[in-house]
Amino acid sequence: MAGALEPAPVGPRPTGVQIYPPVAPRLRHPVILAHGLFGFDHVNVLGKPVVYYFAGVPAWLRAAGNTVHVSRVAPMGSIRHRAEQLAAFVQGQLAGAKAHLIAHSMGGLDARYAIQELGLGNQVLSLTTLGTPHRGTVIADKVVGWTRLPAGLELWLRSFGADLEALRDLARPAMAEFNRRIVDDPRVRYASVAGEFSPTWSWRMGLFPHRLITSPILQSAEGPNDGIVSVASAEWGTHSEVWRGDHFNLVNWHLPGSQSEAENGPRWEHWAAMLRRLGPVEAPGGIAKRVDD
Repeated sequence: MAGALEPAPVGPRPTGVQIYPPVAPRLRHPVILAHGLFGFDHVNVLGKPVVYYFAGVPAWLRAAGNTVHVSRVAPMGSIRHRAEQLAAFVQGQLAGAKAHLIAHSMGGLDARYAIQELGLGNQVLSLTTLGTPHRGTVIADKVVGWTRLPAGLELWLRSFGADLEALRDLARPAMAEFNRRIVDDPRVRYASVAGEFSPTWSWRMGLFPHRLITSPILQSAEGPNDGIVSVASAEWGTHSEVWRGDHFNLVNWHLPGSQSEAENGPRWEHWAAMLRRLGPVEAPGGIAKRVDD
């Protein structure tokens, strides 16, 4: 898996195999990036950051003059616990200013909780979620015992020290209750991105072999998915779209040499379009009306 290293050069797009990103749109307000379960800001080796959760994205945004903050919350824990940390981080960084929040996976649920329950609605202009299980996932159902978990998947999850409290929160019955309690703030523009992952790519993506198990389970129970979260569960807000990639491709992790978005390729163009849609939100009265999901 490539794309986790900082960053591809920003500039014109030459011929050849290297895909160069377009210049990022510049927003007037800061951008907060929030990671998901098992997530991190970056990983250090010998004191130097070498792997970034949002692969190349913070540097790309900053090169265009954007103010960017990458949140640091517990890699595991309940939605409430992580949301409290996210709220404290945002409030500490912004000192009352407003920002756009872009959250991956469980980070989107942390953000929704923090907006509704912890006062972040006063500071968040928009929330864009990437691969967030808004309606839960059958994988979490199985882990917490709603149905039987395949032995291989259970061993893989346990090897990561899977937090059952977090996974209970992500089970579909628990998320149904969450959605009854946590309603969208009318001051915030909500949008979402879902991933649709082709199982035929799995043989090229040895870093995350669990998808050979999870994708068929999700396909059978929930339909098209990114290997972790179904499209149906990830859709939320006034605007929702589907990218042809796996769960981590949504944050720009991609296959070496990929030239096409159909091959889990770089997501610069998609991120640029996603950010351009936030421009009108910054103007007074610019928040779009929510559509029914």
